[in-house]
Amino acid sequence: MEQARSTGNIVYDADIVAGIGNQNMTYLAGYLLLQTIDGSKHTFSIPKKAYSDTANVAGRPVPLDLKGTIDWTEHALEELEGVYEECLETNWDGYGAMPISRETYSEARKLLRMVPSSLPRPDISAEPDGEITFEWYREKYSVFVISVGGNNLITYAGLLGKSNKIHGTEYFADELPEIIRHCIRRLSP
Repeated sequence: MEQARSTGNIVYDADIVAGIGNQNMTYLAGYLLLQTIDGSKHTFSIPKKAYSDTANVAGRPVPLDLKGTIDWTEHALEELEGVYEECLETNWDGYGAMPISRETYSEARKLLRMVPSSLPRPDISAEPDGEITFEWYREKYSVFVISVGGNNLITYAGLLGKSNKIHGTEYFADELPEIIRHCIRRLSP
């Protein structure tokens, strides 16, 4: 019986993974076991050919229902907190960046909670001017970025096709502005 094996950052029990017998499941099992082992966040990539909308059950392909929605909000809020904690001090990037203020962090949390989980999850980062940025990227000509700075304004810019550019500023109070919701929706698969 083979013991636990390590491949790069992934540690898994070879007998469990071998028993799965499907390359897609091998990647998934490695990822899930990695999360169980140390509980930390890791990037994980699956080769493009590994994606499928069918499963192999008893030697026959079976269609999978992939139409459900996964609520990513809590994970995104944890990511936001990590960005905030990393950028609390002046010069956090080594190039004179402004710190993220408590107001900016609070506004970013509020905004993140307003994005419906049926829409794609954004990438979250900090900007040198002290703002927090949310980015939705689908492909080369499909990207939308918004930022908040604790002043009840959302600044946005997007490329929604080769020649369809959009940018502006919207007041942000009690609900996500419709233009922001519309642009994010346009990037949904």
